[in-house]
Formats: sequence, structure tokens, C-alpha cells
Amino acid sequence: MKKSLLALFLTSFCLTSFSVYAQSALRGGFVENADVFVYVDIAKMNESPFSKAIEAQQSPEEKALADEKTAAFTAATGLTEDDVRSMAFSMDIDNIDFEAADPDELEDAQAVVAIELAKPITLEQAKAGLESMGDEEIDAKITITQEDGLDVIKLESNNTEDGPDKAYGTLSPDGKTFLMAFNTLSLKDSLSRITEGKTAAPTADMAAAMQAMGNRQARIVLVLPAAARQKIQEGIQATAAQGGMGAMIMPFSTAKSLLISADTAESLDFYLSLDLGNAGNAQQATGMVQSMLPMLMMSLGPQAAELSQKIKIAAQDSVVTLSVNMTPEDIKKMTDATAGATGGETMIME
Repeated sequence: MKKSLLALFLTSFCLTSFSVYAQSALRGGFVENADVFVYVDIAKMNESPFSKAIEAQQSPEEKALADEKTAAFTAATGLTEDDVRSMAFSMDIDNIDFEAADPDELEDAQAVVAIELAKPITLEQAKAGLESMGDEEIDAKITITQEDGLDVIKLESNNTEDGPDKAYGTLSPDGKTFLMAFNTLSLKDSLSRITEGKTAAPTADMAAAMQAMGNRQARIVLVLPAAARQKIQEGIQATAAQGGMGAMIMPFSTAKSLLISADTAESLDFYLSLDLGNAGNAQQATGMVQSMLPMLMMSLGPQAAELSQKIKIAAQDSVVTLSVNMTPEDIKKMTDATAGATGGETMIME
């Protein structure tokens, strides 16, 4: 299925705890008043024994396809897989009208993806790299043009899926950071931060959340602003009022923030933290997830009991935590079980 520009944008996806190498991507990709923040140390994750073991599990067909895509991208950009070092993404969702439920509102959102490269490229090479992905990945007209006095790659969607129909990309002055946004104002702000060597200061809630995660290889933070919390609460309450299964999700109506992080070495160490702002709700939510876990794992067949033992769920004050440590062998068991349950389809992990 072809991806919309929104899907592309989202997947292209304490400040002092980041490595010096990643500062350019971090500065470019961290907007003012960010409510959403994603950071991935791509190089460290790719270089880990866990990632190499997962890659070794690919079938010959999967490996050949991956090698073909990598070769096309390298021919277009001059970049190898090792040259893509880190990625930062953030977004300010305070001014989004959640009642409208209109993805087109993202066209004006302050949101940026910044990808750090080991060596500089030109705008023409970046365009060629996007084109090398093909229509199955990016169904858009791609041109180099000038918008608001800025040389940019302009992507104009060819499909009719909901969401923004345009996106813009550009490079930092040294050519080592590729930036993408839904509007040129966000790009200009990002370039200013990189040029001035400044990083936007996080809000107090965002700073606390980022500090709690530490220096992990992959980090996702969502700090819900007041308006978003209210809409979530109203929506869950309305669902619960209808009875049935709706009442089960009531404990989640007070959600304040979500943290997800991961590290890879010999295994994948995954951690999730959901702050519900209420100790009683955290206890109820934890009990509900624990009781539902066996049912959720049923699709894994005989491996379900073994793998579910690796998942730890707990409540501490108002926070629900979930942690799991998975080896490459565990991932293979899950992949094989999922493939069997779907009639032989293979889940590819890249």
C-alpha cells in the first residue's frame, strides 16, 4: 500500500545527555514547546549484536530485496547504510484542533524531522535518494524549487489519503543534516537553531520526561497538553457510558504522558511508562493489562507462555510500567509464530 506524506513524515522520524555527534540533528529536530519527541541513535542500534543477529535471520529473498534497496539509495546519494547516524523528530501539538479531527491541520504544525549524516550531500542527491525509494514508498511528485526564499525539495502527494498533501525538505549549511517539515516556517526555524548552535529549551514536563529516560538508543516522549488530555478524557468517558468493554478503558482517561525507550546490545531492552496521574487508575490499568496479556499472546501459539514470562507489568504511584527483554531467538519465535498464524506471510524486521 502506498504511503501518504504523513506516513512518510512520521517514519522518516536531559538534552546534554545526547552525544556531541548528534547535536546538529537534535538542534534541527527539537522545536519550541515540543509535546512529542523522538530520538533514535541509528548507528548504535545498527551496530549492535542484536541488530546483526536479526539481520542474519532474513531469508535469502528478504536479504536480496534489502540489498537492492540499499544499493539504489547509495547510487543516488553516495551514502552507505553506515552514513545515516541519528534521527530526531519533535512536534508542538498545543494549537491543533482535536475536535476538527482533520489531518490537514498538520500542514501548519510546528514539526520537524532531522536526520544526521556522516558526510555531506547536495539537495540534488537528497532528491535522488527519495526518488530511489520508488512510488511504493513515496507516492509523490518530487521537485527542487524555491519557497519563501529557501531552496527546498518539495513533495506533492499523488494520492487522496487524508493528511497533508505537501512536505518540504532541505539541508543544513554543512549538508550533513537532512530536514523535513510540512511547512517552510518550521524548516527556517530549524535551520536557525543549527546555524546559531542553539537547542530549543524543553518545557518543564518535557525536560522531566526526557531526563527520566536517560541516554537510551531509542526514545519516544509524548507529553499531553491540557486540551488533549481533556479530549481524551471526554472520549473515553463517552465510550464507557455505552457499557460493555468501554468501561474497561476508564482508568486510561487520566493519561498525562507516555514514554517509550529501547536499548540494543546482545538483546532488545524495551521499556514503556504511562503516567495516568492517579494511583488508583494506575493499579486498575495494570491489573487489566495483566489479565488480558494471555489472551493477547494467544496468536503466538505454544510459544506464548514462554514469551509472556519476559513481559513485566507493574504500577508505581500513578505510573504503569511495562518492560521486556527479548533475544534474537525470541524475535525469531515470534516471527515464525506470526507467519504461521497468517498463512505463511513473513514479518520482516529491518
